[in-house]
Amino acid sequence: MKSTVICSILIIVAAVGGVLGYFGLHRDSDGGFTLHTQTSFRPDVVVMGTELEGMYLAQRAKQEGLGVLILETKGRLGGQLIQGEMLYLDGTYDDDGDQLMQGGMKELFQQYTKGSVRTKTDFAHYFHRIIEGIPLEKNVVLEDVSMSGNKVDSLTYLDGNGKRRIVKPSYFVDNSDDAAFIRKLNVEPLPGLEALYGSKEREYMSGTYMMKFKGVDWDKFQTHYWKMNKVERAHKYGPESYVNSHIAYGFPPVVSAYELRNKQDLNLRGLNILNQGNGEIIINALQVYGIDPSQKETIQRGMALAKAEMPFIRDHLRNHMVGFEQLEIGGEPNELYIREFNHYPTEYVLQASDLMSGRMFWDNVSIGGYFMDIQGSRSNREGLAIGRPDKYGIPLRSYLLHDYDNVVTTGKLVGATAVAYGSARIQPNGAMAGETIGVLMGQMNGRSLKSTSSEEIKRLHERMEHKYQIKLDDRITAKNKIAHLSEGEKAELNSGRITLLKGNRIAHHLPFIRVSVEGQAITYNGIKPIVINGIPWVPLSQTFEKIGLGDATYDEENKRILYTFKGKSGTIESADVQILNNFVLVSWAKLAEVLGYSWEWNTAGDEVLVRRL
Repeated sequence: MKSTVICSILIIVAAVGGVLGYFGLHRDSDGGFTLHTQTSFRPDVVVMGTELEGMYLAQRAKQEGLGVLILETKGRLGGQLIQGEMLYLDGTYDDDGDQLMQGGMKELFQQYTKGSVRTKTDFAHYFHRIIEGIPLEKNVVLEDVSMSGNKVDSLTYLDGNGKRRIVKPSYFVDNSDDAAFIRKLNVEPLPGLEALYGSKEREYMSGTYMMKFKGVDWDKFQTHYWKMNKVERAHKYGPESYVNSHIAYGFPPVVSAYELRNKQDLNLRGLNILNQGNGEIIINALQVYGIDPSQKETIQRGMALAKAEMPFIRDHLRNHMVGFEQLEIGGEPNELYIREFNHYPTEYVLQASDLMSGRMFWDNVSIGGYFMDIQGSRSNREGLAIGRPDKYGIPLRSYLLHDYDNVVTTGKLVGATAVAYGSARIQPNGAMAGETIGVLMGQMNGRSLKSTSSEEIKRLHERMEHKYQIKLDDRITAKNKIAHLSEGEKAELNSGRITLLKGNRIAHHLPFIRVSVEGQAITYNGIKPIVINGIPWVPLSQTFEKIGLGDATYDEENKRILYTFKGKSGTIESADVQILNNFVLVSWAKLAEVLGYSWEWNTAGDEVLVRRL
């Protein structure tokens, strides 16, 4: 009996070895498999780039019986997750607080919240489990593509050893952060952030240098935070800030108090902090402007500028955050975290109104969530918070490149306007789509995904639910948060000119509003004034500080503002405020009435002119 078992094991090992020999694979130092140069392997799917979303696609396509090849133009794997160390994961939830994440990303998030996946090493182990057994080439150079009508027939590239290779898969997937494959097709991009702000040059959301520190007393930090009452916490750290045993976020007053050494190229935004244990943390907050991932020199320059700023940020956090007194720099990431590159025309381009109306599509491949968060750029350092959808569908068509029959996008390259992209870009949204599209490729057996029928989508949805526990049916319902908007207001939403606040309020944030007191311009940090019903609204605490060397606190429970102004204390009862991006905003008309100012709204110049009575 024992000899039979041993014989069987040897046969299995020989079979596996034969497969690996046929595919020409060997395990590399990254823990994955690299394609050997002497192979005749002909893949069904070629995935360019190793961002997490596309790795889920590769995994599912392989599980569905397809041959998959991963090509990475860089020397390291894992993109924003592993090399950019963007380890502070964003979860997706609906208005009721129910989790929207499904599939692989749900599994990862569960491990993350339990604390079993927290460090770069933890994430790397998870990443390599996804791509286990899939042929992979690093340091490739994409040379040329050949076309037949609207179909890409083949890709010619140089492998890591400089050998020229040609692949002819059924599907090409661009999963890079710089559209490495799509750029070879010379596709004209859609308008980006420059269209919102009227800038002459192409503009992207900032990249981020993930700040790594050690020496934090997290227990002291957390205990201090929760010992304060609600009003104290809101005033010291912001009304929507939060701390638990493994994450913390917010702290706009701490950030606003920091003076950047390089204001032209850098910005410090709200702190997203991950407790990695043993006194080590990583913070998503240091933004770098002018990053174009297709131009390596912009990334190298950004890394150097951010690294030079780090000692000053360390010192600031030591002085302003309890438990951070012994803070030290704990290393640096290999790359910047890239949020955005070009948006390309897909068969369907998502609009902000699709998201905010909770629209579902017959060809859903993901159920998305997250507020439309447009991070800062050169023209708008503070960024824009457009509105928070309940949930929404993302159609297959938003991942199929227009005018090409077999080119698929993933992750950051989802077909969305620059406004809708603020939400659609979040990893759980793209990860679910990647899994679904990988399964669909197995189902379509080489046919163009553009030819998918409604019946085939129905079968896909059934398979995703029964085999992978991912529900995508277009009968899923979501709240329509823009039913009260006129068609003109919906157009303003899609163009990014307005933001939707609680209570169905509409605020205009473009064009930008300026405030001048006695002819002196006020500069706000972290957020700009907005206009609601023709009245300018301004950040509460900063306004008191800048016009009267005072201070103000919002008492949410009693709906009142407690303030000091030019040496005197006062209270504004029945205060009407809006909380946006963790800042308290208040009507300037109300402040002017209480503090004794007159004001004039210069609509032609989008300027508030304030004078002392």
